[in-house]
Amino acid sequence: MQIWLNEKLTDSAAADVSIGGWPNGEGVFETIRTQDGEVFELGRHMRRALEAATAKGFALPNEEVIRTGIHSLLAAEPQAIGRLRLLFSKGRFIAVHQRYEEITQPAKLAVVADSEIVESISLKTYPYEHRLILLERAQQSGLDEIICINEGGEVTEGAVSNFLFRIDGKWITTPLSAGVLPGIQRGIVIERCGVVVKQILKSDLQRVDAAFVISSLKIALSVASIAGRTLEIDEDCKALAANIWANTHRHSVG
Repeated sequence: MQIWLNEKLTDSAAADVSIGGWPNGEGVFETIRTQDGEVFELGRHMRRALEAATAKGFALPNEEVIRTGIHSLLAAEPQAIGRLRLLFSKGRFIAVHQRYEEITQPAKLAVVADSEIVESISLKTYPYEHRLILLERAQQSGLDEIICINEGGEVTEGAVSNFLFRIDGKWITTPLSAGVLPGIQRGIVIERCGVVVKQILKSDLQRVDAAFVISSLKIALSVASIAGRTLEIDEDCKALAANIWANTHRHSVG
């Protein structure tokens, strides 16, 4: 597998990058959907990466280097639908582009209220094993994601996703103050699609009649059930999904 390392393409094994696309060490990262050689919402992802790198005390490469790396990598490792991961640490920039398997079935969600195993994150950093292990546990139980509950009983986020919930006919998502990563799709649905930010308690989940899993890869995935309780996927849900897709922009980096 070819990856981009600093200023050139190289073999992933030579750069000590795992088959899953993760390097050794620590840093910040962004995971971005690609489609037919175009990248979704690169500007938003780069702003978040810049904020995270600044918080960690190092600088990102200049934009020309990053765009050149992405353009070269997409040409070297083309995918109809891809997962582009940009990883930054002090003195190192790695980009990995791999196939993304589109999820076509509505998601089944579990609810996890153990704050000791679900720590909140405010920056997108690696190693990322803790969140990936949570996701794997859900998948081993035949589920697709988990809804995390913080110590105060507030709904936060998933292992690797944010959520939208329909309660009393209104689409809402949880506030950052609950311990939620400022997700790219979360920002899009709030700013462009009319979703409201409001505290949601664990007890409020019983009033949810429809929901979406949102992320930079999934975009907007309908939810079939929460903790075994079946939810609706009606015309309102289909209209919101179409609106989210239409407002998630993709661009060429060439």
